[in-house]
Amino acid sequence: MKHSTWIVLIVASLMTGCITGLDAGHPRGQITTKRAEFMLSFDDGPLPETEQVLDILATLKAIDGKPVKAGFFLLANAPEEFWQQRFYYAPYELWIDKGSISKYPKIARRIKQAGHSIGNHTTNHTWFRWTWLDTPEAVQGEFIEWEAISKRVLGASNMRLFRPPYLILNTSVRETAERLGYQIVMGELAGDAVPNMTVDEIMQKTQSILAAWNRPYPCLLIFHDNRPATYQHLDEIVSNLQHQGFQLVHFDAKRL
Repeated sequence: MKHSTWIVLIVASLMTGCITGLDAGHPRGQITTKRAEFMLSFDDGPLPETEQVLDILATLKAIDGKPVKAGFFLLANAPEEFWQQRFYYAPYELWIDKGSISKYPKIARRIKQAGHSIGNHTTNHTWFRWTWLDTPEAVQGEFIEWEAISKRVLGASNMRLFRPPYLILNTSVRETAERLGYQIVMGELAGDAVPNMTVDEIMQKTQSILAAWNRPYPCLLIFHDNRPATYQHLDEIVSNLQHQGFQLVHFDAKRL
């Protein structure tokens, strides 16, 4: 019996020590999990709806307390005629009403004046899987024409950021971007371009993306200026993420 008593006391002491050690490392009520940081970016502008996006961004605060800065990947001269659109756009493309720097120069300048970053999203929103567009000459033309139009409207810039339409990053696109000195900026689709996607579903999708994010840099969410869920409800979507503890930070391509 004496031996049994001593064994019980020793085991109890060891268990107490282990529990105490655990409590010391993780005090009750103080367990914290660092939530993912996220940035905002927008494709397919500028167009009139972009102004609503800009108005909302001016009300959203990043973790430093200042109005958040986003990345805008603009089109230079998106086609307006049906057959031109079919020449450039993907065969499944539904949202044919896209913006362009040449058509809405004042809105493009407002984006720049507000301090947001502007990137190249090609001239025509080109689907680089078309055989007539997946050539070094055609791809380079999309870059060069974008640069010429952008410079004419926005002035010279040393910011060389590129996001391919439809996130198609094939050999021709990658090699051209690298040869011309562009940083390729991809990201995570927020879901606003999916047909019939509701605001609640976008909230759930973006929350799931950030909850699973485990990379050592912020998650860059991709929205679209021409989608009602975005230009009407962006503040709700972002506020929901912030309420969940995810941290909104300014767009900074150097961190990606």
